[in-house]
Amino acid sequence: MPTIRTITLVFLCLCLMQQGMAQANKHSFIVLLDLSDRLLQSNQAARDEAIVASIFQAFENQAKKKHYIYAKDIFKVVIAPQEGGIDEQVFTQDLYLDLGKLKLSEKRKAIEQLKSRLPSLVHQLYQQATAHKTQEKHFQGADLWRYFNDYLSNDVRTETFNHLFILTDGYFDFESNRYVGQQGNRTTDSRMIARLRKLPNWENVLASPNEGLIAIHKKFPALSVSIIEVSPKSKILREQDIILALWRKWLNEMDIQQVQFFIRGNLTQTTQRLVEQH
Repeated sequence: MPTIRTITLVFLCLCLMQQGMAQANKHSFIVLLDLSDRLLQSNQAARDEAIVASIFQAFENQAKKKHYIYAKDIFKVVIAPQEGGIDEQVFTQDLYLDLGKLKLSEKRKAIEQLKSRLPSLVHQLYQQATAHKTQEKHFQGADLWRYFNDYLSNDVRTETFNHLFILTDGYFDFESNRYVGQQGNRTTDSRMIARLRKLPNWENVLASPNEGLIAIHKKFPALSVSIIEVSPKSKILREQDIILALWRKWLNEMDIQQVQFFIRGNLTQTTQRLVEQH
């Protein structure tokens, strides 16, 4: 019969193996908010709030799989750069949780505390972002291109499965052209969509090297991207296809292969997919 010492050693080995697996299965959940005039759509703020909650649920589920104590996962909400927008530091500093920085006994409690505060924190953020804004001209647009170029490298982690969730209608729009970069037909906004939607051969045109968003020559470690709440502004049938193709080309140029699109539609279906797939 095995001795107590043998049983103890086996138990310790199993614990160490489980801890090692948890470290190798570290996830970072980054939620990027586009607070542009897309928020003028009916119930958009409330939809975003529900989506953020579902992403946090996916984050919590990861921690549960590791019995909390072995979890080193990260949850973080960030705001796309925006001229005259709300103060990101003020409204997102409490929307950040790094389980790897906590003691074993603190992790589950920290998740439960943030989960209870999350609805009010996110609601306050959206209230401030939409205060006294009732028209497109009240918004300056959200610089998604600049986030990828200037900030994403600081948000992703090495030796981690990074998940970037972008809540956006899919457009890279600004109310003023002075914030837009341009290299030939390539720009940092999505003005080319207006031109492409008029072309029957838009796919061939967009595939050419001089078309699309300005390429960002950076590589990111283990990154998947989910573009959530894509919503074409034009009723032209090809509009949605153009938006998705524009994103795919741009992300592919950064060697980001794991890409998912969630079209604005049934909210329950969207939130369930986010929880189940992550």
